[in-house]
Amino acid sequence: MDLKSVIRIVESHADKISERWIERLHREGDMEEYLRLPVSELLDHVGKAYEEIGIYLDQPAHEVIAGHFTDTGRRRCREGVPLRQVIRAIQLARSVLWQYVVEQGIFDSTANLYQALNLHRQIVNFFDAAVLLAAEGYGEEKPKIEG
Repeated sequence: MDLKSVIRIVESHADKISERWIERLHREGDMEEYLRLPVSELLDHVGKAYEEIGIYLDQPAHEVIAGHFTDTGRRRCREGVPLRQVIRAIQLARSVLWQYVVEQGIFDSTANLYQALNLHRQIVNFFDAAVLLAAEGYGEEKPKIEG
């Protein structure tokens, strides 16, 4: 199975993966402010990120992704969510996504192992960029709130 096929699986199952992410947020400690946000908004937001991951993997500097996560940081800052919870939510989104991909059993041969490692590296890069962009947006909004 090639990378594009795996990405299509992720994009087409974004709703299911998003639901798992919400469940994971509830099991995580110290996410109270994040969990005060409407579940429908959280599901929509993380679902869009999962649906757009293929765009990022094709074009890592794509502006849609940059805008998505920078806006996330700004919005969460305005909502009073601590930055550490924003970052942890993004980390959990990565973890849940990778767990879902592995559970699909598509990396069941030695040849597929190389593809799995390559995909994992790209997913980590995507979510690392998401953390940086969200923190940047959060920092841009912080002075507006304090001032």
